[in-house]
Amino acid sequence: QSICVNCIAGDFQETAGSTACESCTAGNYCGAGAAAALPCAAGSYSNIAGLTAASECTTCPAGSACSTGSTAHTLCAPGTFTATTGQATCTDCSAGKFQANAGQTACGDCTAGYYCASASAAPLPCPGGTRMDTSLAVMSSVTDCITCITGKFCPVGSAAETDCAPGTYTASVGQSICVNCIAGDFQETAGS
Repeated sequence: QSICVNCIAGDFQETAGSTACESCTAGNYCGAGAAAALPCAAGSYSNIAGLTAASECTTCPAGSACSTGSTAHTLCAPGTFTATTGQATCTDCSAGKFQANAGQTACGDCTAGYYCASASAAPLPCPGGTRMDTSLAVMSSVTDCITCITGKFCPVGSAAETDCAPGTYTASVGQSICVNCIAGDFQETAGS
């Protein structure tokens, strides 16, 4: 041969003195005369070989992420999301929100009686003796749970305080159950 021939689009050859070209591998593309396979850009992927241009890479769908040179899209893990297509990484749910499922496009609000830290995959219950209602702006930490007052009780995961029933009471704050009046005593008023 008097001249070397360029590799066709979709093939490449990175070694000098070669007698053939190689097919461009999945996750990459190769223009005509390529000396190396070029990776699909972050936010896109390719699971087939022989792509000839970056435009042939597939856009990563919403609810998933694609790093540079990806051969498949990866679903966002619980506690993360992508709202739009073409994302390289998933975004953590913000404090006060959660996402229990993989591959989602948004996070939900934390449940009353629970708190959600950043990147929460599930709401965590406020401990017994405390409560959390959805009117609060921040529901991101156990420290945001509010201590129950006397005369009321709050089981684990309470959204609101509950009055102690007649015949029971709480004499101190932060109680998860009410105490029965002892023999010889009575209480006919709720919330005592």
